[in-house]
Amino acid sequence: MKKSPLFFLVLTLISSLAITSDKLFAQTASTVNYTIATVNFESINGDILIENLVNTRHEFNKNLTKYNKVNTTNLPKAEYIFNKENLTTFTFEGLDFLMKDNQVLGIKGLNLSNEVLAQITDKLIFLDRVQFYYAEKLNNEYLDPSDDVQTIKYTDRQFFLSLKILSTTLKDIAAFTKTANPSLAVAINVSKMREPNIDKSVGVQNIQSLVQLSK
Repeated sequence: MKKSPLFFLVLTLISSLAITSDKLFAQTASTVNYTIATVNFESINGDILIENLVNTRHEFNKNLTKYNKVNTTNLPKAEYIFNKENLTTFTFEGLDFLMKDNQVLGIKGLNLSNEVLAQITDKLIFLDRVQFYYAEKLNNEYLDPSDDVQTIKYTDRQFFLSLKILSTTLKDIAAFTKTANPSLAVAINVSKMREPNIDKSVGVQNIQSLVQLSK
């Protein structure tokens, strides 16, 4: 049976649409952007979240100095910042970070590759795990009568230092966007950022434990 010209025209149109669809999908998959944020998600002011972690511990320390007694029933809870199973937007320094399962999926207004997003993820999640580690370690030291005051003071300083470095890292990333080409500036400068100057005694073994705790 001989096929009509109309048949071949329809076939050509279907093939063309399929190719176009594949190209669009490939472009979307290869370029990480913020379009996924059109779905419903939780929004968190990250600056306030970090500030609350700092203030809660400061307040606890103030009461400890005032009453010279540890209220073990009121120890500040160790909390992860980024450990969210659902899509969540964290706002830091005016930038909206779209995250899920300890992974940065995108930053609003920026067109970043998967590699750059992975680099940002590594820096933020590492520091989040470190601050959680020290917060939990500090609480355990208060509960352990064998730990001396100097050990507790040292752990306390490391907790605040980890949050300070996290805040500085976020400020640096925000500063990279104050250029004519913010996406390119972030991509170039994130890889040049120094490793966090945090206590080396945390060690590989403890960090591996932190990874397990966060999963």
